[in-house]
Amino acid sequence: MLPQLKRYTVTKSAEDQTVLYTFFTISVTIPQTTDPLIGFEKIFNKVLYGHKSEFVEPDKNAENTNLNETVDNLAHWPSGQIMRSETFQGKSGVHMPFLEYLHKGHCRLKVTKDFMQTAVNAFAIFVSGDIMDIKNLPASYVLNSARTIAMMKVEREKLAATWHVVKGSTPTQNISYEVLEKFRPLFKHVNAREIARLNLSDDRILSYIGTHPDLNRHQVGVVASRYLQLNPRWTEPRYLNLMNNLLCGVPMTFMRRIPENTYLQLTHQLFYHIRACDPLQRRFYLTMMMRTQALGKSYSWSAREVSRLGLLLAEVSGSDLSAINPEAMSGITSQVMLEMPIHSLLSITEMQLRYLDPKTINILARKLISYQEHLESSSYKGHPIRPSRNSIILVFCVTYQFWFL
Repeated sequence: MLPQLKRYTVTKSAEDQTVLYTFFTISVTIPQTTDPLIGFEKIFNKVLYGHKSEFVEPDKNAENTNLNETVDNLAHWPSGQIMRSETFQGKSGVHMPFLEYLHKGHCRLKVTKDFMQTAVNAFAIFVSGDIMDIKNLPASYVLNSARTIAMMKVEREKLAATWHVVKGSTPTQNISYEVLEKFRPLFKHVNAREIARLNLSDDRILSYIGTHPDLNRHQVGVVASRYLQLNPRWTEPRYLNLMNNLLCGVPMTFMRRIPENTYLQLTHQLFYHIRACDPLQRRFYLTMMMRTQALGKSYSWSAREVSRLGLLLAEVSGSDLSAINPEAMSGITSQVMLEMPIHSLLSITEMQLRYLDPKTINILARKLISYQEHLESSSYKGHPIRPSRNSIILVFCVTYQFWFL
């Protein structure tokens, strides 16, 4: 019912020739239309739960906390809870919302105490919604469910949009370390320029970026370039130990200017995080570590020094690998063994195998077996290649000694 409109008429008196004005109201009624989706849900609710059931319409204005935002008249909250009356063996389960009634760009997520159903509703929005639907998700829910969201096989743009959900209106440089730690599973989808805007002066945030295993070369390059501008003293060992994987983004011409004795002051775990480096960069760092003022040649390495090299061992040649003292081979971890190429592992001697731990030997055995099968499946001029199986038999013998003797 619209407000009543007032209208006036003009009459003239014949006696005194005066003009009289008379006001009266006109009532105007306009039929109200019901949202088809809400009408369908009302009918469905009566069919499932009877005519006495009450249907509570969602309050659209309650979700709109920002007064500057316009109210979305098509906003709706997809939920499969309406199908909870269906049971299997006397137990109710969770259900996907009706995707036919899911309007892209207008979906909202209602977080309830039914955590499993809420997760299914969020999954439906991620799968069938668009970028605007992702940006309308609650920030706290996305932050607490980052690990589950990271396992979804959806478009990368949707996963990248979760950063804008968590960030909200907060400036990037004000994002705290605690928020980044919760967002770790999805952090690899953040834009490189956005990562560079973080507070790199905070040692925890800098170490968080440097130790993240999923950042690519472009991301660490942009962040490293920004950090070199902010910190002119980055060549000191204290800051190099915080950079970790960011060293892969520093040009090698800059790293050559660092004194050789600085490499001896690097932490034990630094070279385990340089996953964004290409083989050329790894060989460069290995050459610097094999200088006389650093660790020296491979025959003089101890187990601690071998462990200190980390992923740089993947670039050690076969001759240098076979020259390592057998006792020092205990410094090779299973993580490093996964990265080492097979052409270098073929040079390992029998005495060196005896000092490897069982998990590392199992990885080595799987690599040798895979290499053996690859060679046997290959052919040269129609004749299959039959390489020697001594190395594989040797690995199995050493493994047998570890477990049964």
